[in-house]
This record gives sequence, C-alpha cells and structure tokens, in this order.
Amino acid sequence: MAAELADFIARWTTLEPSTAYLLARLLAVLVTALLLLLGYRLLLGMVDRIVRARPLRETARLRTLASLVHSLLRWAVGFVAVVVVLRELGVDVLPILVSAGVLGLAIGFGAQSLIRDIITGFFMLFEGLIHVGDVVQIGGAAGTVESIGLRVTTVRTDDGSLRVVPNGQITEFANYSAGGVRAVVDVPLARDAPLAPALAVLAEVGDVWARESSAALDPPQVPGIIGFSGGDVILRLTVLVAPQQRLGVEAELRRRIKEAFDRHRWPPIGAAG
Repeated sequence: MAAELADFIARWTTLEPSTAYLLARLLAVLVTALLLLLGYRLLLGMVDRIVRARPLRETARLRTLASLVHSLLRWAVGFVAVVVVLRELGVDVLPILVSAGVLGLAIGFGAQSLIRDIITGFFMLFEGLIHVGDVVQIGGAAGTVESIGLRVTTVRTDDGSLRVVPNGQITEFANYSAGGVRAVVDVPLARDAPLAPALAVLAEVGDVWARESSAALDPPQVPGIIGFSGGDVILRLTVLVAPQQRLGVEAELRRRIKEAFDRHRWPPIGAAG
C-alpha cells in the first residue's frame, strides 16, 4: 500500500522519491489508525444497543459482558494498530508476534486457576444460568446472589455473611429461583391424636394462608404421614413460594399450625422440621 501511494505522490508532486515514500508511509499509518478507530466505535455502539434492547432482568449480566467485550476490543485494536504501524515503519513484526505467543503460553501455565475462573465466569454470564438476585446453593453456600464477575461470584447467605466463590469452583449448583422453591413444614403429632382431623386442619391452615397472603405459587399440599419419630407421627405441609420468602413463610405456617392445634386441645407439638 505504501509503495503505490508513494508512486502516486511522486507523480503528482515535486517531492523527492524518498520524501514521497516517507509521506506515503505516514499516510498509510494514519488511514489504518482511522479505520481501526472507526471499526472500534461501530462495534462498541453495536454492543451498547444490544444491551439496551434486552429485558431489565438481563441488564446487569449483559453490562458485565459488554464491559468485557469493550476491554477485549480495546486490547485487540491496540495490538493490531501497533503491529500495522511497526510494519509500515519497516520493522519486522514476526519476532514480536512469536514472542507475544510464547509470553501468552507462559502466563497461561502460570495462572491456570485464574484463567479457569475467568473462562467459567464468562460462560456463566453468556449463558445466563445465574442472575443477580437468584437464590442458589453453591457447594455449602446457600443464599442470594449479589454479584457475578468474571473471576468470582458473591452470595449473601441467610445469616448475613457474604460468601465469595471463585467461578472455577462452581462445577454444579442449585438455582431455586427457576420456578420457585417449596416451603416445607414438618409437624409432629402424638400417636393418640386424631389423624384425619389433623390433616384437615393442616390443609385449612395452608388454604387460609394462601388466600390471605397471595404468596403461594401453587395450592398448598398435605401429603399425609411422611414418617415416624419416637411416639409421634410426622405430617407435612408444603407450598411453592418465591425463594426469598421461604423462611418467612415456613415460620408463619408453623405459628398458624400451633395456634390451630391449641384450639383443638391436641397434645403439644414437638419441634417442627
């Protein structure tokens, strides 16, 4: 490109061939830089439009991805610009490319865990398996996702502590926000207490709570006897609710069940499950 441009400049000006060649190289570098900058701006604008067009739930995830794409584009454009400028100035760029490849391999071997965390974080963000605000269980940490980064994911547990989990360690997890989570209340009942009325009371408590709270995602269920413990039979009441409401719903159902059993003067209830 520089040679053809130098011939054109020398033909239409009175400049010396060496001067025309130098000017041609400078113009080639300038045109290349402008084209790279234009392409960079167009790609950034395209990424930003995609982020703005997505639903609000995906905004945080896409903004993180957009930030990553911005950084990658910036480094890629900068690297290409340096290579092009050096080549136009007559520098042999092949040794530079080989050295960059060797350096990349060395860094990759020396920071395998960091690279694994980043790659896992990228695919978590790209696939959208976890969102900020989801209730999840990752290994021994169960709670609400507060942030998802390229390297770590933070989870706020029920006791208020903030667990920081490297993304490379997230090999499997449970997401309770995908369709709700089931609140479960196990109720011990003395063997000499009437079974059928107790089951009816549990069903009534669940139905009344569901009507008053409007928090049930499906009708409460009373599957019957689920086990035995000492001299008690174990009954169960379950209902599907939003993940962040599970603990509060279970506590409220236990309170209502206790009051209902007290009204019927049945034997005291043991510790609920």
